Amino acid sequence: MLVVSDMYESQVKSANSKWYAIARKGKLTLAADNTTAKVDWVKGSEKNITAEPELYYSGEAMDLSNPVLYDGQPLYPDDKTGMVYVIWRNEAIPFVSLNSGSGNTTEGMKVKWLTIKKNRVYVGGHGAEFRNGTGDQDSTCIKTINRKGKVRSEDWTEMFSRIQWGAGYRAPYSYLTHEAVQWSETLQIWLFLPRKASQTPYVKREDETKGSNILIRGNKDLSKFITAYIGGKNVKHPDRGFAAFDFIPGTEDRLIVAIKTKEVQDSDPESYITVFGINGIVLLEDQKLEGNFKFEKIYFV
Repeated sequence: MLVVSDMYESQVKSANSKWYAIARKGKLTLAADNTTAKVDWVKGSEKNITAEPELYYSGEAMDLSNPVLYDGQPLYPDDKTGMVYVIWRNEAIPFVSLNSGSGNTTEGMKVKWLTIKKNRVYVGGHGAEFRNGTGDQDSTCIKTINRKGKVRSEDWTEMFSRIQWGAGYRAPYSYLTHEAVQWSETLQIWLFLPRKASQTPYVKREDETKGSNILIRGNKDLSKFITAYIGGKNVKHPDRGFAAFDFIPGTEDRLIVAIKTKEVQDSDPESYITVFGINGIVLLEDQKLEGNFKFEKIYFV
């Protein structure tokens, strides 16, 4: 199992002017009856993933979202630049560049999640209408990428609205934001772990403590939904939100390992790992990762 961090301008290595993200290996062990789990981190396993300095946006780069393994290659999207990378020998090599919204802009897409469905990579943002005077809905547009790197834009405004309503959050006063989304080929369902869930309008400082414990399952066309609550309906740690998850191999996509992050003003970032079933039953309570890093990517190797 591998987790990968985001990095910031203050953490740039000046010796060769490259951007770095940290990758750390761990071992996940399930009990024989799949009722408990534990995670052990491999000592000395940390590695730096680097990118060239010109691949940045407004002073930031290597803000990597959750990867997918596509045609045997791990693809990592950059939240700030819209660039999708292939990682080769700890170097980030550009694969395709994604523009925001319908694609008719020079601004890079704010990528929050990737998943694979029908041999295409689906790429999405947080899925909530941007809250300003222009009514910008770029984050409700997704992209699909084929093996040749051809990009297609799709308007998912209605899809994200259905997901929100299906979970009991009524627009325009409520909202969900998404960073952890997967399609299960085994179960033939979509799974969403919203990072934030609020029954009140968006307020930046209040949003820091709107962390969600909701798991939303949707059918193929996202017309029907089932909602489960991770560890019960009450949110134990509202300052932590889901950043990424992956299905645990050998569990038929019924057990999940997920990363949560905590980002609160005037505090260092924190990351946690947890394990649970798609029914909401927890096998491993939030376990803090060492260091004040935002680990927002996880996958099995």
